[in-house]
Amino acid sequence: MTSGSVLALAMGFVLVATACRDTLGEGAVSPLPSTQATAQLVFTPAVAGDSVITVDVRVSGLSGADNAAKAVSMTAAVQYDTTQLRYLADASPSDGALRAVNAARGRVMIAAAHATGFTSDVFARLRFVSRSAARSEQAAATLSLQLSELHLSDATDIRDRLTVLPTAVLK
Repeated sequence: MTSGSVLALAMGFVLVATACRDTLGEGAVSPLPSTQATAQLVFTPAVAGDSVITVDVRVSGLSGADNAAKAVSMTAAVQYDTTQLRYLADASPSDGALRAVNAARGRVMIAAAHATGFTSDVFARLRFVSRSAARSEQAAATLSLQLSELHLSDATDIRDRLTVLPTAVLK
């Protein structure tokens, strides 16, 4: 082997070794999708000519192999701008869960519990009337979610392992 080919081989090794190191230090973005559980509001806009929007309180990502316990209770508040939306009704799925919904001006409090664990990622469903049918998506953008508690069947509160996305997203 010539000294040039030894140098090229050594440079190639150094290049490969440095390219394979972990570059995800502080501030770097991971190329892998997050598997952390999230809670968020997902809204379905009104159909043409209607002003009713449906908003789901969803919790996604709880069904991991390391998590055998199921979510059994949740307490949350959905805040909204009363100049753009009016609360209409609770339209939660019929899944055997016990729900209490208390609407006050600009805020809807939700408490939900299921003895054996929620069977879907929709923990509650609310309906609002947009005060302007033409701007229902803009009105839905004023919605925000605050999660007070989310307990698993083993009695652990998992809010610290949950990312709450505070604003509504379009379905």
